[in-house]
Amino acid sequence: MKPTTDDIVEILSLWAHLVDNHAWDRFGDVFTEDAYFDSSVFGFAPATGIAAICHMASQDGHAKAHHTTNVCVQEGAGDEIAAVSKGLGLLPSGAVASVTYTDRLRRTPAGWRLARRTLALQAPSH
Repeated sequence: MKPTTDDIVEILSLWAHLVDNHAWDRFGDVFTEDAYFDSSVFGFAPATGIAAICHMASQDGHAKAHHTTNVCVQEGAGDEIAAVSKGLGLLPSGAVASVTYTDRLRRTPAGWRLARRTLALQAPSH
């Protein structure tokens, strides 16, 4: 069964609320146990597994506020789908960064969860 767009938007938006509120104990609500998260564009080592993702997200230098926008759900095989979305993050310096999230989501017994997330920084063109 494919998720609804509402299912996906809820998962992707919940991520922003959980990380901003440091709700590390709820990361299982958005990630699979074996999830892979690559925010190396910001100097963090890629992380695999919920505990490693929580550790990465709690490090100094991580954005202080996250905003998920422009969600596009794509087809996937079986119990996986792809999604791409934009994100705005308030950096510790006060600057705002724009990223593109490229995601794979997987259906689990608990519902749809992020299995893979990769960030790409959207740099100004001039």
